[in-house]
Amino acid sequence: MPILSTNEEVDAWLTEAGWYPGRDAAREAAEAVATVTDRYRAYGVDIEPSAAALAFVREHISLRAVIDTAPENFAIFTPHLVFKGDAEEIAELAGDLGVKLFPVGYDTYDGSTILMDESGRFFFSHHTGSYYLGSEKYEALMSLMSSEMDDAENYFV
Repeated sequence: MPILSTNEEVDAWLTEAGWYPGRDAAREAAEAVATVTDRYRAYGVDIEPSAAALAFVREHISLRAVIDTAPENFAIFTPHLVFKGDAEEIAELAGDLGVKLFPVGYDTYDGSTILMDESGRFFFSHHTGSYYLGSEKYEALMSLMSSEMDDAENYFV
């Protein structure tokens, strides 16, 4: 998969995964949000989607987009708790950032979580650390696809 460098390229990438302008899967999004919030609560972490995260989930839920040429490497845009230890790590990252975070997707290669805060910024929780992807969808997805991510520590309060 080539590196994405324009909004149009991001839209084309998402379109290949089933996205289209105006997509709104409200029922599926509500079910996924309820499921993931229950899973996080089971590990002692209370999460809820911000308006920005919920809007992203409704538009992108269940899309499975190829990250690179490795057939097992996809970005799946569904709220999910990949590993039980992630709940605590994400709660700690949210505290360090001084914001609430909500999982809006994950990658299948490393099991890393794509997160959004209430202002629409994107972060990435990876086994090597936490990273800032961007201030909005297009910037974030271009960063995800290029692996050019800023350290989340630069955004701690």
